[in-house]
Amino acid sequence: MRNKTKAKIRKIFINNKGYARAKDISEAGIHRKYLSDLLESGEIIKLKRGLYKWNNESFNSINELVDVSKIIPEGVICLTTALSYYNLTTYTPDEYQIAIPNDKKINKVEYPPINLYYFTEKYYSRGIKKVEVNQHLIKIYDIEKSISDSFRYSYEIPKDILIESLKEYLKFPEKNINKLLTYAQGTSAEDKISQYLEVLV
Repeated sequence: MRNKTKAKIRKIFINNKGYARAKDISEAGIHRKYLSDLLESGEIIKLKRGLYKWNNESFNSINELVDVSKIIPEGVICLTTALSYYNLTTYTPDEYQIAIPNDKKINKVEYPPINLYYFTEKYYSRGIKKVEVNQHLIKIYDIEKSISDSFRYSYEIPKDILIESLKEYLKFPEKNINKLLTYAQGTSAEDKISQYLEVLV
């Protein structure tokens, strides 16, 4: 591959903050075979069909949360991944927990490790916010929704993580217990959260 072609491809990645689609390369008049060359040399990483990330120290600040948001654009960071993002737990999840609408079909990817949770519209659409991570916007549930959802999944999430997250949340000056209880209302989380709050508050 000529240096001029490589520089042109790299500029596309830079303009997209470290990412590019095969479509972007083609629209720039560059043959897609050059992507194969860069894959083989390890200079780019294939995240999913048609989506690539530049594997270079120039982009080392771009973490896997951004990768996940690029791989599953409709996905929302949830459960313990969200708790960890908000520093509500010392637990480090070994996978990314992502909520998607229950009518969506998503192809599994080998890496990064992602566990999909199919939420009904009632649970999926409430509490979504966008946060900036390394110049990219990612979707995550707000802090109260993340706690409420985690308690809904108490059969899967260890009790110590749930209690720790609630304790840490109560230390927040901007905590909104009414908002937390509103999210939990009418769900399996309602009684559990109320019981712990009676003890902790």
